[in-house]
Amino acid sequence: MGWSTEFFKQDLHLKLGFATTEDFLVNFMEAYFLPMDPNDLLCMAWKWQRGDVSRMTGGDLAAALGRIKAKTFVMPIDEDMFFPVRDCAAEQKLVPNSELRVLSTLGGHLGLFGVDPDFLAQVDRHLGDLLATSV
Repeated sequence: MGWSTEFFKQDLHLKLGFATTEDFLVNFMEAYFLPMDPNDLLCMAWKWQRGDVSRMTGGDLAAALGRIKAKTFVMPIDEDMFFPVRDCAAEQKLVPNSELRVLSTLGGHLGLFGVDPDFLAQVDRHLGDLLATSV
């Protein structure tokens, strides 16, 4: 689920210089994840499952997100299967003074690896806009 289905349908993994899908899986995915301590991955998963800000407001997500005072850009990835844009957009509406800035990459969630130079340019542009915002 990390890479979008379109990433593989359009053979973008091959355009990264891998000869086959198996080559990509072994020499990119396994090469990245297998050296990691499994306990670190479990810790990250535990943190992800329990990263619920509504715990601070008795389970009221709207109240928790409504407390945010900082100028916020919510930047979901259009092909992300972990954090769909529609879910992020619903939560973004609960954050005062926030904007939804959808990032586009066929890399999906793992577009965060930066294999798509256009994706990185989008992130830079939006972060530049955010940092240029006066308080």
